[in-house]
Amino acid sequence: MYLDANFFVLATLQEDAQGNRARMMVKEIITGKQAFTSSLAIDEVMWVFFKKQLKHEVRRVINKIYGIKNLEVKEVPASIPLRALDFMEQYNLKPRDAFHLAIMEHFGTNEIVSDDADFDKVPNIKRIKI
Repeated sequence: MYLDANFFVLATLQEDAQGNRARMMVKEIITGKQAFTSSLAIDEVMWVFFKKQLKHEVRRVINKIYGIKNLEVKEVPASIPLRALDFMEQYNLKPRDAFHLAIMEHFGTNEIVSDDADFDKVPNIKRIKI
């Protein structure tokens, strides 16, 4: 399963039910559930913390993400933007969501853990809600 950037933001910042669900999912990954994210999602997490005036927390948060056992951070292949364009046109997705979808396709998964309902309009994609 692919982890969207908002998964990490919720797991780190939210003290409500959504944050608790995200943290429980982190525990599931640590105990063996296979998951991956991308360097693009990491960039997005960094931007959210910067935008929220939490620049001083960015390094700690990113190091913590990279330290999650059984979580793989994949590089974004050069062909992804071209495939993302297809998804933008086909499903009327925002560029970043189309990138995530193209990354998922490239690495062979149809599951995404995300708070973003835009993925629900893509057939054969299973969004795991946080």
